[in-house]
Amino acid sequence: MPIAGEELAAGKRILRLVKDIPRFIPPGYSLPTGDAFEPSTDDKEEARKRAQPVRVSVWDLELTTVEQAKAFRASEQLLAFDLMVQDVIDVRQLFNCHRLRVVADPFDVSQPGAYGHCGIEGLDRQKGEDRKTYRATLDELAKRAKPI
Repeated sequence: MPIAGEELAAGKRILRLVKDIPRFIPPGYSLPTGDAFEPSTDDKEEARKRAQPVRVSVWDLELTTVEQAKAFRASEQLLAFDLMVQDVIDVRQLFNCHRLRVVADPFDVSQPGAYGHCGIEGLDRQKGEDRKTYRATLDELAKRAKPI
């Protein structure tokens, strides 16, 4: 089982599930917007409860299939995108965002694929952080995502 909080290797492929709504996938487009990587209110609340950094949910594709990941959110219409952990590292370097990283965050349940749950940390806007740079960071991650 992966160790919670441990950073994933650069060569790993990760999966991001995105709600099929115009804010995240504009009509006529097949790629997500930067909003698809912005932490939700629930992400922020979960981090507060767990006393951990805010994490945007992703999945290690070596440990979880697309179907297994979707089963955790079965009531939602979702689109699947993948990117490499190296993409996140490259964005971290491009924007000098030292907090940006992908870490293991396995679910403690017996459902198939649970151990592959991970999180991207550092996508929550910090007090005083330049809004344009923040948006550019999210947009750059979205540009690197590929539909599955």
